Amino acid sequence: MMSNGRVPRRSVKQLASESNEPVAPERARKLILEHRAWDGMRVNGHLDLSGASQLYNLPENLTCETLDISDCANLTNLPQGLHVTHWIELAESGIRGLGAGHGFVLRFRGVRVNDRIAFESDSITGQDILNVENIELRRVLIERLGYETFLQQVGGLIRDRDQDAGGERQLVYIPFEDDEALMILKVICPSTGHTHVLRVPPYMRSCHQAAAWVAGFNNPDDYHPLIEA
Repeated sequence: MMSNGRVPRRSVKQLASESNEPVAPERARKLILEHRAWDGMRVNGHLDLSGASQLYNLPENLTCETLDISDCANLTNLPQGLHVTHWIELAESGIRGLGAGHGFVLRFRGVRVNDRIAFESDSITGQDILNVENIELRRVLIERLGYETFLQQVGGLIRDRDQDAGGERQLVYIPFEDDEALMILKVICPSTGHTHVLRVPPYMRSCHQAAAWVAGFNNPDDYHPLIEA
């Protein structure tokens, strides 16, 4: 049974050379990423492992105050005996679920979320998101659902359309009364025929301006691609 932010412990053997003293967060990150961490390690503060694509596992019985494993795509399981005092940030990590009653406080891009939002985004609909009053949570939900799916489910207002090498482009926006509009550029790849849905700033006024912004041009007049892919 899991409770109080813990995965049930199992006994581990600690080497004599391993210290029982708390480890500074920076050193703990280095040891973990270099595969030199030991079971039972205690981290004195916030353990930031974000963006560590080479991370596949954590030491068992690890203890820290807060844990950031965002963008750790290859970390698919939390270790036995993990204790996190406050919260775990897991946006775009490889964690796809935790046992019922795990007790951890979960965050996604800094916003507290429940297990459904964290692990069952397929069950969330566009209408569910429109009914959410918390702006930050709504943004997280849109990201979890995906811009393309959200646009398909709730529709949008076409601000501009034109043609490029792939076919018709559309600049579509979805207004919110209490937040900035969600602005989307829909383009078709001329090589594959696949439609790409790209989020752009809400002040975009034309497809060309939005495409220029995606390509890194602040001035759309400077953007004159021979072939757009």
